[in-house]
Formats: sequence, C-alpha cells, structure tokens
Amino acid sequence: MPLSSPLLRRPNGRLQACEPCRKRKVACDHTHPICNRCKKRRQTDDCVYVVPPSVSSSSIPRRPPISPARSASSFSSRPAVTDASETIDTRSPDSRQMASGYLGFTSFSAVYEETQISLSKLQGSQATPPDSLDWARETSMPDQLTLCARSRDACLFVLHHVPEPPRAKVRLRGSLCHAWFSYFLDRAITSFYEAFGHYFGPRRSEKSLEELAVILSRNTSLPFSDEDGITPAQWIAQFSGTRTRWETIGLLLGSWDFSTNPIATKNSTAREEYGRPSELAKKCVDFCVDLCHEFSTANSMLLFLSYKRLIMETVLHGDMSRKSWLLLGEVVALMTFLGYHVLPNLPSYQPCFTIEIKRRIYYQIYNTHMTLVSLTGRPPLISQSYSTTPLPLDISNYSLFGDEEDTRTKEIIDIGAMRDKEYSVACICARARLSLLREEIMHFALSTNRRVSIDELLNVKARESRIIEGFPAFLKYEDSDLSNRSHEVSVLYWKLLMRLEHLLNLFFIERLLLKLGHAPSELVSVSFDMITYTLPFWTHQDTLRPLRGDCEWLIMAFGVAAGGILCQELLKPTLHNDLKITRSSLIQKLSLLVGFLEWIKPTAPNGELCSKCKIIIKHVLDQSLNLPASEYGSTPSAVLDWDFTTQVDFDFDLLDTFGWARPESSFSQQTNV
Repeated sequence: MPLSSPLLRRPNGRLQACEPCRKRKVACDHTHPICNRCKKRRQTDDCVYVVPPSVSSSSIPRRPPISPARSASSFSSRPAVTDASETIDTRSPDSRQMASGYLGFTSFSAVYEETQISLSKLQGSQATPPDSLDWARETSMPDQLTLCARSRDACLFVLHHVPEPPRAKVRLRGSLCHAWFSYFLDRAITSFYEAFGHYFGPRRSEKSLEELAVILSRNTSLPFSDEDGITPAQWIAQFSGTRTRWETIGLLLGSWDFSTNPIATKNSTAREEYGRPSELAKKCVDFCVDLCHEFSTANSMLLFLSYKRLIMETVLHGDMSRKSWLLLGEVVALMTFLGYHVLPNLPSYQPCFTIEIKRRIYYQIYNTHMTLVSLTGRPPLISQSYSTTPLPLDISNYSLFGDEEDTRTKEIIDIGAMRDKEYSVACICARARLSLLREEIMHFALSTNRRVSIDELLNVKARESRIIEGFPAFLKYEDSDLSNRSHEVSVLYWKLLMRLEHLLNLFFIERLLLKLGHAPSELVSVSFDMITYTLPFWTHQDTLRPLRGDCEWLIMAFGVAAGGILCQELLKPTLHNDLKITRSSLIQKLSLLVGFLEWIKPTAPNGELCSKCKIIIKHVLDQSLNLPASEYGSTPSAVLDWDFTTQVDFDFDLLDTFGWARPESSFSQQTNV
C-alpha cells in the first residue's frame, strides 16, 4: 500500500489490521506501510492491508421485539433493544464467534493464509475473493430454535430454582481477585430482574418458565463479541437485561451467597454450612454449562462460567478428585481454544477493555491450575513455554468499566466495600508471579529426563525473594494483622495466602536442594513457618469465619506437607540454627495441627485424607512423648537421609515404619489391653 494512501477502514468504521495481525488474532497498531509488530517479527514482506467486502446493512433482517405470547417450542424473535448506544449488531460479520477457535502456526490454515497474503501483494486489495479464507468465522445462526426434551427439563430445573427478586439482592460470593467480576455481575442481576422478574413469583407456571427458557436459549444462540474495539457498556449489554443468556444465569447461580440466602427452601437439605455453596446450586450451574455448549459457541463468559464450576467442584468435593481434574482440563482446553494464552504483548500496547478482561480470566485460571498441580504432583496442563499473555495492568474497576463518576456503582464495590483502586488486580498479579515461578519449580521436580543443579535452584530461590520484596505493602503480612480489627477479612486472607504461597515455593526448593545434598538446609524452618501461618484459619475462627469453606484445601496445600517434615524432625532431630524450633515447639505445633485435622469432618472435601494424616501425626506424637527425655536428647544431630522420589509432595509412606498408618483402636480396646 502506498505511503500516501488513506488509512483503510472496515465496514464497521474501525481501522483495518494488516493481514498477519488479523489472521493471528493479535492487536495491530495500523502503522503504514508496515506495522511495528511485523517489523519486530521480520515479516515486512507479508504486511499488507486488505479490506474485506462490505455487507449492506439492508441485507440484515430486522426482527420484532420479544412477545411472551409466542410459541415456546418454536421461537424466532430477537430481544428488543432499548438503548442502541449500549449494544452492538451481533449479526455483523466482524463480531461473529470463532467456529474453529485459535489456530496456531502448525495448523493447516497457516499455509493458506500465507498464500492469500502473497496473492494480495501481487494483485492488490481487489484480489481478496468475496468468500475469503477465514477459518474462524462462524456460520449464520438458524432462525428457528426448538428445545428437545432433555434441554427443556434442564431449563425448567434451573429456572425453578432462581430466587425471587427480593431474595436475590444479596452479597455475591467471591474474593478480591473476583472483584472485577462481581463489579459487573451486580448490574446483570438488576437488569435481569427488571426484564424478567415477573416470571419468578412464589408460584411459577411451567408454561411461563418454558417461554422464558426459549427466550434465554435464543439469546444464548446469538453471537457473542469479545472484539478489541467493543466498549464496556456494549460488552455487558450482550448478556444482561432482555439479552440475558444461560452464561449469565449460571454465573449468578454460582455466585450468590447461598449460606445467607439459599436458592432452595429454608427446610431443604441442600442448604450447606457457612461459606460453602449447595449441591443444588452446583447442579444448576452444571445444567447452565450444558445449555451453553448446546446453544452457544465459545466466549469469555462461558470460559469464566466453566472456571466457576471448577471452583465449586473443588469446594464441595475436594481438590484432588477425578472430577476436579477433569473439569480443570476442560477449562484449560476451552481457554487455549479461545487463544487466551497468546494474547498480544507489544511495547506499543494501549489498555483495551476486552484484552484486560481476557488477561484477568487467563491468570485466575492459571493460578488455580498451578495450585492443583502442586497439590496433586500431576504434570501441568498448560505451560508458559507456549504462552505470550502478559499480566493484566493494575487498572481499577472504575477505570476499566468507565464508571469513575458512577456513584451508584461505588456503593456496591466488590467484596466488603474494598478500596478498588488499591486492590483491583494486585491480588491476581501477585499470585500469578508466584505461580509462574512455581511452574519452573514443578518442571525441576516432576521432569523425568532432566537433572536440576544446585545453582539453578539457588537462582530460583533468589528470584523468589525478590518477588516477595516487590509486593505492595497491603499484601505483606505482619504478625499484628490478626489482632487488628480494622482489617477486612478478604485483605487478611490474601495477606496470609501470599505468605503461604511464598513459603510453599521455598518448601519445594528446599526439598530439592536437600535431595542434591546442599547444606545447610532451611526445610525445617520453612515447614515450621508454614504451619504457623496455616493454623490461624482454625485458631482464629472468630475473625476468619467467612473463610470456612477454604479450610480443607488450605490445610492440605500448606499444613499437611509441612507437618510431615516436622514429624521427621521430631523423630530424628537435625542440625539447624533456628532457635524457635525446639522439641517443645514442634510438639505444640503438631498438636494444634492434629486439632485442626480433627475439626475437618470426615465427610468434608479432603476429609478422608485429613483423617489419614491425623492418624500418622498422632502416632508420631505418641512415639515421641513416650520416649525418655534423655533418649531424645542423646539423638545425634544429622541431616536426614530421606528416601526422596520424583514427587515433591510429602509421602506419608515414609512414616509408616512402625505400622502407624493402621486405624486407631477404640477406647474400649485400649483399656482392655
């Protein structure tokens, strides 16, 4: 294209991206004649600008507004639009969803895309045929939509359990990293009940709910745009009000605080203890995901709904279950299908609403993924070796959603009336930095064909310390924080969590160093600190009561593995310089850990594993306390000769020397001996 030529624009008015950037779904800076990205990638010969054929607006049929009287089994109407400035034409060719998903360099389409670019250079912009090769375009949606019996039953089950409007205006469940999500979800609740609240009275007829089910299913079948140029108001308008989709319903059902306002009746057994969603809510979310897969293509809302379902599964049934790992695989597969792992990372990047949303979703999933990897010792399902997505920018939700002057929104700030500009995305980024480093550690620990050196591990350890030093002050835990009543519970939780995540990285590093014979070892000190910062979730329940639902995974992730190391130290003391670690302090910490493990119900998530660990630790305490003090003091100090395996997680089989893993005998059996 000549340098003097005017900038080309697409039919929707936005600047046309060059062909390499457009085909690879990355941001283009529109520089002529060659964009900066192509210059960096040395693709100057391929950088051409081609305008696709325009589509006449008159060719797009206008549809009448929703009429509740229409047939529920065959519905073709499109929801009415009340404010055109806040919506987009979802039938526009530029906003159709990807049918084939993200296609990388080795895909079959790459060769044909390169051929098309060469043809465009030879013959000019007119060389692009009307039906250009765009493997990601979705075909047009059918006008008629019919619910099969299975889908109808799923729709009605979900709609029967949507709360009545007065009961739905409650606090949304979530943590600081979900603040951006709760920010717009509150709007979705309000607009949903404004549009469809009359369907959810005390008595709900099957006919009216079936009509609503078809409306929601039809909305879900409409294309969903996550394009870079979309505004926050346009993005939200796609899944709220009269355009509410099953993705929206699923996110609402998965986010209501069911402990204070359950979706079931008050006498229902579906109501769970404080801080935990109900099985009924999980079933509703499962149905919503199935309906989305049936009627919709992949989009950011479906991805986040799938992630929400994964979190509910881990909270209800444990982090190491087969179902949790399968759901994690589904979430990662959908995320890579959408290409969220290869979002642009350009020096000239200007903040973009949809890209920032995608970055936040990507790193929330990545953080949870690395947590489950470290808990289970299973190989990672996604690696940064194949990712270019940078961390999200620290932009407040007010700025991101364009509501800096919206006083109404400021009244419903995120979780616990937090100061949004301070906590907006810092929690996601802080944990992501630790997770990125943990991926390297997992590569050292779980790799079967690579030996790590001491120097590599010491380098990772030094980088870990620098990451922690760079954390903002409000994420650094101080010992006085637990007694400081001015702290919000969510902030206190994230302070403790960041300290524990840091210690867990050190725990893995120290275990690997000890395996290579590096001395002196800080493994015992790190383990002691891990238990110290895990116990407050049990000993300070008055302060941390809203976090009751997190206790099972916290003790399994941080307390149990560290407790195994302290058991080893108690049985065979080693040489260390940490004055706070004495036989008395070890017994105190392990005794409290036993109390924490006993507090976890056997029927709770990870309850069976907690029970087995408790038995082993109690037998270690019995063995240690029954030894004469002189015998303990005469034990030579030496580095433990542990039988390490390729697994980083603590293996309790190491302690089964005296049959301590046998079931505990009853009190009557003990007294009859």
